Amino acid sequence: YLKSRGLGDVYKRQLEHLAGVPDYPFCEDHDRPLLAEIIRDFPDIDIIDQIKAWRWYRVDNPSRLKNPRGALRRWMLRAREFGL
Repeated sequence: YLKSRGLGDVYKRQLEHLAGVPDYPFCEDHDRPLLAEIIRDFPDIDIIDQIKAWRWYRVDNPSRLKNPRGALRRWMLRAREFGL
């Protein structure tokens, strides 16, 4: 489902994990720039680990999100705040 070519393996894995989040409206055209921004803004955070944690949080708390990309960004802010 990823049409990306020329992306690094880690970046591809991050996109794949994001695409696997339940009820996440994955769209590579929207999520590539989002992920690039998150990587740039949160260099101190293991993005794959946090996407996995967010995925399991979404599995356990399946309420609909009005702004899932904003929710992911807030998750990263909290991960930084709590030193995760």
